[in-house]
Amino acid sequence: MISSCFRLGLLLVLLFPCLSWAEKVKFSEFCVAMAGDWQGSAAKLKQLPVQVSVQSICSHDQRQLLISVSRNANHKFSETWWFRHRGESTFLTYFDGVTEDKYQSFSLYRQYGNYTLLGEGELNKRPALIQLRFERKAPGWLWLQNVQYLDDDTDRYLFYRGIEMMPISLHKAPRI
Repeated sequence: MISSCFRLGLLLVLLFPCLSWAEKVKFSEFCVAMAGDWQGSAAKLKQLPVQVSVQSICSHDQRQLLISVSRNANHKFSETWWFRHRGESTFLTYFDGVTEDKYQSFSLYRQYGNYTLLGEGELNKRPALIQLRFERKAPGWLWLQNVQYLDDDTDRYLFYRGIEMMPISLHKAPRI
């Protein structure tokens, strides 16, 4: 009985590779998917949601993505996320005009139609794994910014901030 179950399990794994595995994805695919004018609510952990607009521009060669968020999580100024494809990595420059610019290298993955940028860096002066996850919420996206601190025993990502990205045309008031 056990050997039959084992053989069946092995057969299923061989015929249907695990769909939960993330796969590396071309930056150009991510760039085109994120391009557009979006709006929605944004919130950091333990903060009230605020309305934001997000403008995303994918370069003609699809090797650069510029995302501008109308309001920063910590102050009322905008912030800019400049992603660039470099070799096997995606390089980010983040600036908000208030704090020092931040630089980060990420690996880009796709899983179930969602995109994840994963990199090792620093947050709140602590070493951390940083995850930028863009979950498909048709017809838009939910951008989750998560962190896993490397200087403690937490074995999961902690929510840092979320940004809803819905096409602006869906949020316009209906005509009467």
